[in-house]
Amino acid sequence: MKNYVLKITLRNSDISRTVAIPADYGFFDLHDVIAITFGWEDYFYHQFNAGGTVIVDDANEDIDLLPDRFKYEYEANLEFFLMNVKNFTYTYDVEQPWVHDIEVEGVLEEGFDHPVLLECGGRMIVEDLLDDDTTSVTLGDAPDKDELNLILDHTFLG
Repeated sequence: MKNYVLKITLRNSDISRTVAIPADYGFFDLHDVIAITFGWEDYFYHQFNAGGTVIVDDANEDIDLLPDRFKYEYEANLEFFLMNVKNFTYTYDVEQPWVHDIEVEGVLEEGFDHPVLLECGGRMIVEDLLDDDTTSVTLGDAPDKDELNLILDHTFLG
């Protein structure tokens, strides 16, 4: 199965993950991969900005949080963007933005049937939801690549 190799870096940090994601996966799947491998708890809306197109969280129905021009994740074809846009961004928590730069590093013609964490740098994110619906974000331990791959296996293979 064809995979795209993506290097995802939390902006202004040394925290990065390199993942292989199957070509037939969607933006929501990529969001899950980022949340799992970085440690985000998925409390907040997220969005991608790829080639001038803003791709928003399917659950985001608050019109005040949506950009003027957008597509929902289920409307946007991830592989189309991966073939045509080599650098794009992912933002977790659009009100308190944590921006991740994503670079398409290559293609594996014979890859994996589910997302796989290939490399990791930096530490894990520890996110705690506070009473005022904001989060406290700190750095945790170094990522355990084997453990994260087990979580990816369980999430995507059941």
